[in-house]
Amino acid sequence: MATVIDPSAIELKPGSGQMLNDKQKGKYWHIMYQEQHVGKVYIDYFKNEILGRHPAIEIFINQAFQGRQIGRFAYRKACEESKLKKIYMHARKSNTASIRAAYEAGFRTIENPLFKQVVMLWTKSSEAVK
Repeated sequence: MATVIDPSAIELKPGSGQMLNDKQKGKYWHIMYQEQHVGKVYIDYFKNEILGRHPAIEIFINQAFQGRQIGRFAYRKACEESKLKKIYMHARKSNTASIRAAYEAGFRTIENPLFKQVVMLWTKSSEAVK
């Protein structure tokens, strides 16, 4: 098992996010750990028939750094830095690592029989709004 990292050593550096659907509102960050690029995370706007247009987060951790809990800290940091009140996460049901990381970052599963994937929601806490 990989060594768990110190969350204070994770930094998000804004990037250009060339693949964003909404380049005006979307956010993109490089995930840095001890000055190494270990992945990327972005919040973009998507539209589907159930949720309508909504912000959703996606994260990619380089394989050499997976299993160190970087995902859970990067999910949380990106959500907080986004200044959004609600952010969704979509994952294949088989993607247990991302689902677990999102849960640890504060996302909660939304139950809806129409969803073909796991859909989770992060909501800014009332303490953070003050």
